[in-house]
Amino acid sequence: MHEIEFNGQAKKVAATWDELSRRQLELLLPVLYGQYPDAHQQRIEVLEVLLGVSRPLLLRLTDVQLLQVFWLTDFLLAEPIALTRQLLPHVKPARLLPTYYGPAAELANVSFLEFAFADAYFVAYANSQQAQWLDQLVATLYRPGRRLAEGLAAGDRRLPFNEHLIEVQAGRLARLPRLTRLAILTWYRGCRHALEARYPHVFTPANQEQAKAHPDGWAYVLREMSGAAFGNYAETGRQLAHQVLAKMNDDLAQAEKQLREQKAN
Repeated sequence: MHEIEFNGQAKKVAATWDELSRRQLELLLPVLYGQYPDAHQQRIEVLEVLLGVSRPLLLRLTDVQLLQVFWLTDFLLAEPIALTRQLLPHVKPARLLPTYYGPAAELANVSFLEFAFADAYFVAYANSQQAQWLDQLVATLYRPGRRLAEGLAAGDRRLPFNEHLIEVQAGRLARLPRLTRLAILTWYRGCRHALEARYPHVFTPANQEQAKAHPDGWAYVLREMSGAAFGNYAETGRQLAHQVLAKMNDDLAQAEKQLREQKAN
């Protein structure tokens, strides 16, 4: 957190995505996903949320005074998105529908098969902006809950992932407000950037282009891993995504090291 003085008051201001509150994220989404030909205006609206002050107060500031606080908005307006803290652990699309639970922070309890489907829908939405892909991404990640005791024992409150139920659940989760679905998308983008940083040998530009080019996306990578360290297709898919990605990253790093040594000799 930044500790600053503004308008005669001491304030603590979020310095990273993960220091935002859920309410701040909800208020920021229309600004971050809006069309702003004037970047100056966008920064003022972001400041309004971060500082918790009224817009008229900000509009009374001189350009020099605004420049002294505009830097507070830099982390939100620059790529990549870095939100990995789970701010929406559960959502309820309608009164008569069940509560849907989301994954843990940083996708810690997401299976590799679940990740493969989620990422395919994420890429499809990024390329087309069609709402159906966003709804299916949300339906992959958010599922009705198990009994509390079962969820605690499994380390996951959600029912087990079943790809055959995605379309049905997507129809129900489409009732969520668009900003709620955008919040989930934003969080997934942040988690995905964190995966890219943690497993750089997996998420190389070449591998990502290959996944994008293949109709099954990362599901194709899953099939390539089948029968290896984690067993067959079904067994590999049930493993935690972080475990599979870590093993792939280590194997690729070792292969690159051996190739460099061979060339050196």
